Amino acid sequence: MSDFSGMEELLQDFLQESSELLDDVDSKLLMLERSPNNHGLLNDIFRGFHTIKGGAGFLNATELVTLCHLTENLFDRLRNDQLTLDASIMDAILSATSEVRHMFGALSQNTQPSSAPLSITQALEAILEGKNLAKASPPPAAPSAAPPPGPDWNALFAALTASGTSPEPSSPMVHPAQDKPTVNVLPTPNIDPPLDAPQEIKSYGRRATDSLTSASPSGRREAENVKENTIRVDTERLDQVLNLSGEIGLTKNRLNQLRSDILLGKQDPNTLRALDEAVNQLDMLVVSLQNSVMKTRMQPIGRLFKKFPRLARDLARQLNKEVELVLVGEETEIDKTMIEDLNDPLVHLIRNAVDHGVELPTERTSSGKPAKSLIHLQARQIGDHINIVIADDGKGMDPETIRAKAISKGLISPEVASSLDETQCLELIFLPGFSTKDQISSVSGRGVGMDVVKTNIKKLNGNVTIRSEVGKGSELTISLPLTLAILPVLMVRIGTQSFAVPLSLVREIIALEHNQIQHVGGKSTLVVRGEILPMVSLAQLLHWEESNQAHTGVLMQVDNQSFILSVDGFDGHDDVVIKSLDTFRPNGVAGVTMSSDGEIVLILDIKELFGLTGGIVSH
Repeated sequence: MSDFSGMEELLQDFLQESSELLDDVDSKLLMLERSPNNHGLLNDIFRGFHTIKGGAGFLNATELVTLCHLTENLFDRLRNDQLTLDASIMDAILSATSEVRHMFGALSQNTQPSSAPLSITQALEAILEGKNLAKASPPPAAPSAAPPPGPDWNALFAALTASGTSPEPSSPMVHPAQDKPTVNVLPTPNIDPPLDAPQEIKSYGRRATDSLTSASPSGRREAENVKENTIRVDTERLDQVLNLSGEIGLTKNRLNQLRSDILLGKQDPNTLRALDEAVNQLDMLVVSLQNSVMKTRMQPIGRLFKKFPRLARDLARQLNKEVELVLVGEETEIDKTMIEDLNDPLVHLIRNAVDHGVELPTERTSSGKPAKSLIHLQARQIGDHINIVIADDGKGMDPETIRAKAISKGLISPEVASSLDETQCLELIFLPGFSTKDQISSVSGRGVGMDVVKTNIKKLNGNVTIRSEVGKGSELTISLPLTLAILPVLMVRIGTQSFAVPLSLVREIIALEHNQIQHVGGKSTLVVRGEILPMVSLAQLLHWEESNQAHTGVLMQVDNQSFILSVDGFDGHDDVVIKSLDTFRPNGVAGVTMSSDGEIVLILDIKELFGLTGGIVSH
């Protein structure tokens, strides 16, 4: 039974507003860490906790009220200069914010949250009493005894029931830069144990990074597992939709009147001209309404981006690195559903950048770089696509090292590896099971992260490209359509069957003259403005029988490769509504749509089709 019967609507409003407040608090905490004497930030964070406490009190969430009250008192001391912010106090505050978010997860399940761990409340009370956390913290726990052979049935039970009743891991030690005093960091729900921690946490039925007893930044809290079903829309956009609906209603009335006149035999040129004008006006209004409705789904990507500076900060402290995540283009808008699905890929990419990309401060200074590394997370709109760039100034990736690693792991054969260029070698990191780490840790080594990135981006009809320079850093670019609902396509034909290909890949349409087609090494090619391009038959890609009627070539570009797709003809371009094939999705098919005459048309995934048949080069 719900603990909030009759208050469900109030609870949802509280969770939505408080989650946004807590996100803002998290962002300002990282700013405060860089300027600890900024009283404006201290006051803003104080008000954030005070507002959350007030709403929680109205819902009788006493444990949440208690935790917020302690944190609020701490910030009251800080803003009145009765305390000075240091690393140990910041760790305690971040632990408290993580626990508040965890309590939001319980509230989202309509249950009262349990009390905060004693380690968090005692740490806050110790700070308020003026105790030195470094001295008050207990010594690190001794290494645990070796686990008995065979499965850990308690851990398996906890994983299956999601009870999370396993004991918490011992408090980790974090060693900052040598010129700073050593501080014992309090156990926090969002920081993984260090790589050399003696205690090994067994986990069955899930990745090590999703441990129930040590919820790392990559672990998914209950609140994050529940997708938001509400959206905030600017009232101006709603007014625009309302105005267009009214205009469409007036145009509909005009069409009904013209229809009645024509049925009565009134078919003079003036009536027909008025009908043509009304149809054109309706077409224009429907397109405008469609665009306006799509804009109501668009949200600034900054809502997603602001979660990641905290993730990068916590992981960097765990790995004894100095990292700052710089956000650019937070105001760029993208479809709300895509914002939710982008979370996991970006988490993996940022964790990879911190773990694999950037070096330790000593390594950076010895190579003439600043001790603190910068990771840029940037979003920008290019045409009807949005590009998300994750760039670091770390050590970069060596294509030859990646090639050798893939061969040693048996992911590709030496013959295939020798035919790959540098860009294709870099793309090997997306293979399932590939990892440059020899040992598995709580952060990396299992070879699943980049595979998850590619799989999830592919589901969004996007792609990922890599650029890297050894010693300078790496840059990964995710290219996505602005929305998944509407897709501009080119309609092509094989015989009488129509197919749709994304218009974003099309560069030019060429009339094929068979006497101009040349064969090089048994492959068909065509010279276009002095450039020799491979020509591939769509029928061949689909394993259909060749019709020998291909008179049209579609010049396309996939990633950095251009080619000509030969088809029997084309029927123009259109903006279509994509219907996904969730239960059954054939390889090479991105979705389906319906043509103007009611025919079902497959939307082809050209890149996947080439991947299934050996790539563009092989053709």
